[in-house]
Amino acid sequence: MTAGEPTSLLLSQLLEQVEMTLKKEFSSSTWIRAEILELQVNRRGHCYIELIEKSPDDDAIMARARATIWASRFSMLKPYFETTTGVALKSGIKILCRVSIGFHKVYGFSINITDIDPAYTLGDLARKKQEVIKQLREEGVMDMNRELPFPLVPQNIAVISSESAAGYGDFMDSIKANSQQYSINTRLFQAAMQGDDSPASIISALDEIHDSGLAFDCVVIIRGGGSRADLECFNNYDLAYYITQFPLPVLTGIGHERDESVADLVAARALKTPTAVAEFLVEKFLAFDFMLSSYSDKLSSLVGRTVKLQEMRLERLASNLGHLSTAFVQRQRERLERSDLRIRKGKDFRIAREKERLKHLEAKKELVDPVNIFKRGYSMTLYQGKALTGIASVKTGESLETRLKDGTILSTVEKTISSDDKRED
Repeated sequence: MTAGEPTSLLLSQLLEQVEMTLKKEFSSSTWIRAEILELQVNRRGHCYIELIEKSPDDDAIMARARATIWASRFSMLKPYFETTTGVALKSGIKILCRVSIGFHKVYGFSINITDIDPAYTLGDLARKKQEVIKQLREEGVMDMNRELPFPLVPQNIAVISSESAAGYGDFMDSIKANSQQYSINTRLFQAAMQGDDSPASIISALDEIHDSGLAFDCVVIIRGGGSRADLECFNNYDLAYYITQFPLPVLTGIGHERDESVADLVAARALKTPTAVAEFLVEKFLAFDFMLSSYSDKLSSLVGRTVKLQEMRLERLASNLGHLSTAFVQRQRERLERSDLRIRKGKDFRIAREKERLKHLEAKKELVDPVNIFKRGYSMTLYQGKALTGIASVKTGESLETRLKDGTILSTVEKTISSDDKRED
């Protein structure tokens, strides 16, 4: 160092001091919380991780550092973590890890991860899930799909799955092999069913179903079983919200027994497995079939009772009709007897009356009989064979015939004298 130069250190000296300070301050390992931004494993088995910390307000990166898990440690930590959590050690998850701080004057600052607490990651995933559920509840959409009316007979089904997935095969086998041979029509809309791209892929399939004209009774989202990491996509807010807004009932058969995903919670029906979804649909047919049979039995019973009541009514009417007929015939017989009596009485009365009238006529006849009249001193004059009633038609010199009680007088008219001429005399 020359005169007048400021006090200075060599770079190596400075870095040695940094190393000594860090060793002093971080003489033992410490636990830190961070999110994995990137993770790579080289061919020798060493794991290189880029850790970050985000702002809770806007997700801006507030801190960033690289960390290493040496192969010997990584071979133990990875299977333990994934077996315990059911989640893959990958980018996007938060971890609580024990680290040792190192510094080398050539290689610089280093963070070596020696342990990872799986409970923290599980808690963070659960927290994220609860945050999604809370948001959906606050928006008032949690139960919207569940409130849609479910068809009595879901015959046309839109299926969202991967064609190669075992769960899809199980579903189709159960649909086709139903014991009652019900006809259930299905149409597959393919989507990625795991991984970071699966929510967008499933949403795209839902869009395709909607654009097809909604000629379906319901939508089924199915996949086989998997790890918690494989099924984490079904806790995605966008996917869950899209299901709540869909105009058809959505059924889920995601194939996990331990936990319900958010998609399960917002779907119209959540079944545990693809086979359970198929059985649920078939049971709908069975229930409808049973309902029809029940209605048929009720109708048959009702018709039987109605027929029986009508038969009893007809029997009563027939019995009443017999009584009424007998009474009617009796009344008519009595009426006929009364009429016959009246007729006989009327006949006798009329005969008697006619006999009296005949007697009277006979008497009158006797009175007007010319013989009887002649006996009483009367005579009848005939002119040209007809009774003469006046002198106007008789001329002098004509012959007249006068009939008396004991004979006839023939005479010739000498002179006629009218009643007026006599009065004048």
